[in-house]
Amino acid sequence: MSSEAFSRRTRLSSKALRLYAESGLLPPAEVDPRNGYRYYGDHQETEARLIILLRGLDMPLGMIAAVLQEDADRRAGLLADYWAGVEATRLAQRHLAAYVMSQLMHGKETLMDVRTREYGATTYVTERKRVRPEEIPDFIRSSCDRLAAVAEGLGGWAGPLTTIYRSPVNDDTDGVVENAVPVRSGVLPSDVSGATNVLVEPAGHLAFVRLTQAEVVYPQILTAYDEVYAWLSREGLTPSLPPREIYFAPFDDAHPEAEVCDVAVPFSR
Repeated sequence: MSSEAFSRRTRLSSKALRLYAESGLLPPAEVDPRNGYRYYGDHQETEARLIILLRGLDMPLGMIAAVLQEDADRRAGLLADYWAGVEATRLAQRHLAAYVMSQLMHGKETLMDVRTREYGATTYVTERKRVRPEEIPDFIRSSCDRLAAVAEGLGGWAGPLTTIYRSPVNDDTDGVVENAVPVRSGVLPSDVSGATNVLVEPAGHLAFVRLTQAEVVYPQILTAYDEVYAWLSREGLTPSLPPREIYFAPFDDAHPEAEVCDVAVPFSR
């Protein structure tokens, strides 16, 4: 059928059909070489209607192309993965909106619950890298994989993964991030090699805010650091070591509302 007839049947505009044809998403079954007229087959109606439905979910064209290229029995799985990501993003934005609104409301200064706890002297194997905000998640994951292998050779993990911020990382500047895996005490710098370092921190006190998986998103996570530092200032306490994120539960497989991380600042009294 002609592109005009196909447009009427599928309710896709001529502009949309041209876009989908040029992007390879829904190429015509035939193009007349003499005049360039496009023709579509009856079998393409199903794909066209699926495209309309997926665009209704704000799915990017590249992702739609990936869905269309999959076998029919795998398409639902791709959609489920996409929608889980959308819901996680919306949940993170809802938390951020609630925080911003709390700051705008008169007399509402604090939203997050800042707590404290003691911690013992800790030995870590670490990697450092200068990164921008968007590079932090990939660095944490890749570094964690490398450090896990090192830790196993030294007797195994001895605590939660800790990401230490040696300098600020924000939209204006990159900064140095140190990924740290706790190991048994007594590990020495001579026990590691390459880009791996050994870090020993003394016992002390932490002020921290506990976050869900959905809240561990830049720039929203910065509000947790703001809350902890504001609390320390009100209490007259002095930060003693750089701020950090302590991942006490698996992050990637966690439900968006599951608690996974403490944003923490060691302090002295």
